[in-house]
Amino acid sequence: MKKPLRSILDYLALTVIVSSAVLLTLFFNGNRGYQQMVIIGLSILYIIWGILHHHKEKTLQARVVLEYVLFAILGSVLVIGLLK
Repeated sequence: MKKPLRSILDYLALTVIVSSAVLLTLFFNGNRGYQQMVIIGLSILYIIWGILHHHKEKTLQARVVLEYVLFAILGSVLVIGLLK
């Protein structure tokens, strides 16, 4: 498979994951516990996606993993804080 097509499919998968999380967050409107679980699940999937993506691209390094973890934590804290 060509590299650009593989990248497009990777980003399409990420778009589906994030879109699903947004829809689930809206679906569970009013149930803060479920919304928090969806957001934390999204963060975990984001980290996994980033690791897999960079592994395929052969650019996986510890600092890249740390970046994905820190952005996932920051995003989770911000969104959960905004939902309160």
